[in-house]
Amino acid sequence: MNALRYAAFLKRGFVRRGPPLHLTLFVTGACNARCRHCFHWEEVAAGVSGPSLEDVTRLADSAAKLGPLLWVSFGGGEPFLRKDLPELAAAFGRNGLRHLAIPTNGLVEPTQHGHVDRILAGNPDVFLSVSVSFDGPPEIHDSIRQVPGGHARSMASVRAYKDQATGTDRLGVGIILTVTSENQHVLAEHLEELVHELRPDNVTVNLARGNPMERHLLEVDPDRYREVVDTKARLIADGVLPYFDFPLARVAVARDRMMYEHVERLARGDRSRHLPCTAGSLSAVIMENGDVHPCELLDRKLGNLGDTDWDLGRLWSTQVADDTRRWIKDTKCACTWECAQADNVLFNPKSWPELARRSVRPTRPAPSGPRQAPAS
Repeated sequence: MNALRYAAFLKRGFVRRGPPLHLTLFVTGACNARCRHCFHWEEVAAGVSGPSLEDVTRLADSAAKLGPLLWVSFGGGEPFLRKDLPELAAAFGRNGLRHLAIPTNGLVEPTQHGHVDRILAGNPDVFLSVSVSFDGPPEIHDSIRQVPGGHARSMASVRAYKDQATGTDRLGVGIILTVTSENQHVLAEHLEELVHELRPDNVTVNLARGNPMERHLLEVDPDRYREVVDTKARLIADGVLPYFDFPLARVAVARDRMMYEHVERLARGDRSRHLPCTAGSLSAVIMENGDVHPCELLDRKLGNLGDTDWDLGRLWSTQVADDTRRWIKDTKCACTWECAQADNVLFNPKSWPELARRSVRPTRPAPSGPRQAPAS
């Protein structure tokens, strides 16, 4: 994959108005776990069905008419429960998609691996990242996800995905950790254990967010969150965690580090260094029923694709969509959703000198320690 393919996207750091570069599509509400920290738990409990293949094809074709997509993520529920997941991927892949990300619980054996083979075979220009979720050591993980034996099955899935990745440079295998009040005291240590045992290509760290089934899980000490992200940074600096193998990967590593620092500040209540939010301008979240939101957390929507026959272009330019984007800008909307903040770092020209510096000279994180909350 050529780094020059990414050059066309740089102008969006200066020009916000235009098509989305990043879509998160909830392909199903069905799930074979009942995670107590899931912000999407009501849709999961209802087993909400996702959009039809025909709807997704219209969505992908309309998005392509607006401009090329950099990144699509399939959310849920559990994406691999969709029998037609490879066809959903192909709807975007045939339109020039660069990256497809699929987060998973790793519990759809063996279907998940057959789907990955078909996605890779049918989309030769797409880099596919599959990331399996872990929420702590086995007893904590299985309790949070309410799946006895789930931790062991997810470990086996990562190993199987790593075997699938042998011989190809288009499949990245990652793990996802969500910091909650129940695992925060052990998650940094367990992250180190997982990386040394499974050798993933990347680790995604999320702070519990939204409106989960059990709200006490949101009560996370920011020092513990920092401890987890510092552990990730140290493992990268030590060469144990390589990161996904694609052009400009070192820029992505630097972006993630700056993103985590910003999320930590917001978790501490520090809004002194605002990053203009690109949600609704450069990215959008599409729910199972076609509702289009700027992000996963904001209870506002740009519209519903059912009203435009799943034509994203028609919805993207409506007055409601413009009003929502203006509201985000005027209110200096900010949250701890890592995906949005990663875009906010990457497409903010004021961040580029620091991104360049960190990309050329990666630094080892200082030892984690308590920080004082900013004065209110």
